[in-house]
Amino acid sequence: MTLFWQRGYDSVSFDTLVGEIGASRKGLYALWPDKQALLVAALKSYRQMVGDHFLRDLESAGAGVAALAEFWARFESAARQPGWSGCLVIRTAADKVAAEPEVAVEIKAHFDRLSDAFENALRGALKRKEIKSDPPPHVRARQALAVAVACSAIGSFEGFTPLILDIIASGRAACGVSARMSD
Repeated sequence: MTLFWQRGYDSVSFDTLVGEIGASRKGLYALWPDKQALLVAALKSYRQMVGDHFLRDLESAGAGVAALAEFWARFESAARQPGWSGCLVIRTAADKVAAEPEVAVEIKAHFDRLSDAFENALRGALKRKEIKSDPPPHVRARQALAVAVACSAIGSFEGFTPLILDIIASGRAACGVSARMSD
């Protein structure tokens, strides 16, 4: 997973995977018939790991502004980690392999879950009058999704930059969250 994440699918050969993982070519082929199948497995694993860490609170029935604030705090904290390189799914979406049906399904599932989680928390926030009704939750959710995608796309090529902080601030604003981690 890390090789695809750091270098991108097109830049990682099966020979590189064999060398870096330390497994035999035969062993890898026994589990995955080709590099694309390995990528799909990595995307599924990554989506589960990221979803559990970042989205569970947003998806809960009682989610609102507090859950949104926690999401952006976790997101910023992750982006500040040395070696951060954005999101594996976003990086993969920029590669040619994204057009392959099995890969496209994983990318869409990631985007849908992220957008739905934002919308769930925003609807909860609106119901509790923690945010205004304009723009509506579904629009705010798409704005937050766009911010997360932009940060991850930039991060996959540049790592953490001051621009990332400004973009994250836009995500917080879209969600009605005003607090920001210290620089």
